[in-house]
Amino acid sequence: MMKILFAAIAMFISVTGTAQLVSTLVVNAQPPAQLSEWGERREVLTLIVRGAGAIAGPFKVKTEIKTLDGTVIATSDLARTPVFTPNTTGTTILVANDVMPLEFMTFTGKYQKSLQRTGKLPADNYTLCTQPVNPVDYRIQGEQQCKNFYLATTQLPILMKPYNEEVLDGKKAQTAIIFRWSPVVPTQTSPVTYRLQVFEVLAYQNPVQAVRSNQPVLDKEILAATQFIWQPQLSFAPRESESEKLPTFVWTIQSLDKTGLPITQTDGSGEARSEPIIFFVNPDKTKKPKKEN
Repeated sequence: MMKILFAAIAMFISVTGTAQLVSTLVVNAQPPAQLSEWGERREVLTLIVRGAGAIAGPFKVKTEIKTLDGTVIATSDLARTPVFTPNTTGTTILVANDVMPLEFMTFTGKYQKSLQRTGKLPADNYTLCTQPVNPVDYRIQGEQQCKNFYLATTQLPILMKPYNEEVLDGKKAQTAIIFRWSPVVPTQTSPVTYRLQVFEVLAYQNPVQAVRSNQPVLDKEILAATQFIWQPQLSFAPRESESEKLPTFVWTIQSLDKTGLPITQTDGSGEARSEPIIFFVNPDKTKKPKKEN
């Protein structure tokens, strides 16, 4: 009787130790650029794991992110990743936080730096691969599943109105100046905050110097809208020392995510700031703007 019992136990251990798991991986072809946003959202990443004709035991998920040439840029630290136990139905459904918990993923080189600085990977095509493994010795317990995804380049707003070097009527400008710009592309998963800033450009400055050095005469955050009407109630008369120069202003849009951080770091300055453009305010319609040489 004892021999039969031991044989049964040995057979059970053998079956559970070699039981294969069948997995199905679903990944959004163009997920959010911010990896932390993948979170619990099943529409971004779902891994379905089932036992294949045997009693399935606990498992871990080995996860890799690769470039399209096969270079591995991130891999899960299996010593730290969670252990999953199949439920009574035999099917386990995992989401991004389970499959690729960022705190247990090791990224390489520039990808690690990009993630640390921006929370995003560089815009590119990638492959995500998952594979169930034994939680003790990491032996393979099922076939690897891979899906491609693309992280799009973020297009910052294009400033449309006032257009570059537009001359505004002074009296109308005192009452209202309309600012318009294009939205961030592609559409973000969370509403974008557009920070509109206007700076006066002094006689000895170029527009970039004005943006970097001067206090803004307008600094306004606009949520999920691409137009703002400014009622400046300012006197646009030229300074006495600048009587030959029309009052000159530079405006720009900074795009911020839901946490208040720049939505992209690829614009050189790392501020997600649109290319600034200038406009003039003419208190005297007969006067022409004096441009820089």
